[in-house]
Amino acid sequence: MTRIPHRLFPSSSRLRQLVSVLAIVAVTVFYRERVLAAGDPPPNIVMIAIDDLNDWVGCYGGHPQVKTPHLDALARRGVCFANAHCQAPICNPSRVSLLTGLRPSTTGVYFLGPLLRDAPKTARAETMFQTFHRAGYRTATMGKVFHGKLAEVDRESFDVIGRRGPRRWPKQKLSYDKPGSSRLWDWGAWYDRDAEVPDAQTAAWAAGQIRELAKSDRPFFLAVGFSLPHVPLYVPRKWFDLYPRDHVQLPAVRLDDLNDISPFALRLTYSGAAPRHRWFVEHHQWRDAVQAYLACVSFVDQCVGTVLQAIDESGVAENTLIVVWSDHGFHLGEKQRWAKRSLWEESTRSPLWMAGPGVAQGATCRRPVGLIDVYPTLLECCGLPPHPELEGQSLRPLLSDANAEWDRPVITTFGPNNHAVRSEHWRYIRYADGSEELYDHRQDPHEWRNLAGNPQYADVIAWHARSLPKVNAELAPGSSGSGTPLYREEEVAR
Repeated sequence: MTRIPHRLFPSSSRLRQLVSVLAIVAVTVFYRERVLAAGDPPPNIVMIAIDDLNDWVGCYGGHPQVKTPHLDALARRGVCFANAHCQAPICNPSRVSLLTGLRPSTTGVYFLGPLLRDAPKTARAETMFQTFHRAGYRTATMGKVFHGKLAEVDRESFDVIGRRGPRRWPKQKLSYDKPGSSRLWDWGAWYDRDAEVPDAQTAAWAAGQIRELAKSDRPFFLAVGFSLPHVPLYVPRKWFDLYPRDHVQLPAVRLDDLNDISPFALRLTYSGAAPRHRWFVEHHQWRDAVQAYLACVSFVDQCVGTVLQAIDESGVAENTLIVVWSDHGFHLGEKQRWAKRSLWEESTRSPLWMAGPGVAQGATCRRPVGLIDVYPTLLECCGLPPHPELEGQSLRPLLSDANAEWDRPVITTFGPNNHAVRSEHWRYIRYADGSEELYDHRQDPHEWRNLAGNPQYADVIAWHARSLPKVNAELAPGSSGSGTPLYREEEVAR
């Protein structure tokens, strides 16, 4: 008898995954037919991604001087999630996690590379856009939604991909001209007109798409991504004039803040291309950089306003879910840190808003939620079948009642075996070498006092530690952009 090689048969886990996918496809195809035949279509979705936006937004209260009228108006028409967090404090893995519904510790995508379709565990993962496209939605996108060139990352998800013109740069850097520094790290007034800024072009394109999509008899999913306030912090002068330089308020910083942080945590966190806080202070650029960040936040707020105005004027507002999120936060000197790439509050906290049919208006939710929860939330809100492999949880109960019972903390991961667990009042961090941090946000919102060494809090630590990921995938092949040599095989604590 000829023996059939065992490798020709899928493993039991792979077979279960295949059966699950086929079941979802069958149900979704049925749903697509129902959508196309129904006289009352399900909600449209407009998703707006903002790069590197922290809580310096009026409704979040992160900076007393910031001017964000359009995002504040969005908060009044929906739910503002005041305790939302990314699953990775860096662009690529955060976006891969949100769009696939899988944790970095599951996929092994921890850093800037590999991109979505280059990592083995996400090469065939179904993005939320693919799900909605198969369910009968018209899908369109422009700007930074994925990390990397969209046409190369996930072309199959969209009917329409908008093209933006090339980004203009000054011939010489305006502020941070340290030899060998990243071309991205710079700030100052640049561009003569708002229309020259790429994000303004994306907003104008999105507004036009909404007006066209509103004429269709099919529901639509429009995803737009704004690059600001990611560095370089360039916008026209008038936006800087909103924040006179000499009157700009700086974040609170303590010089002894890092005394209770482990050497491992310091090596992990204080790496990468960002300038050091000492440089900003010694070169008298701290206030200038904060002014530039505020200017860019107000500019991108106007871009959001352009999209919201198009929704209202096109007549689809009553049946359109609006989702706005940032991929992570951003330090501007807090904990003597700049940019993201930390497991502290300023880096992991991600602004998140949802508004539309069935969503409470003017509500603030302080339950801990994650960007990973957006995918299952949209599925439930639109009546699509759940995907059992998604690792997030639908926020639908919190959309109708922002104070609904919710005892599930949220996890942020930065590199293998480094995790932050955020509950409603606490942040617990455990690093790969076993070192820990614990902060009580009721008493210490700046995270200045690490309580992990105090035996009084052993039960608090134990409760949070139960939520740490049970799986910590190895770095995906081709991983890059960690910003540190820490992840050599011989240096990582296993």
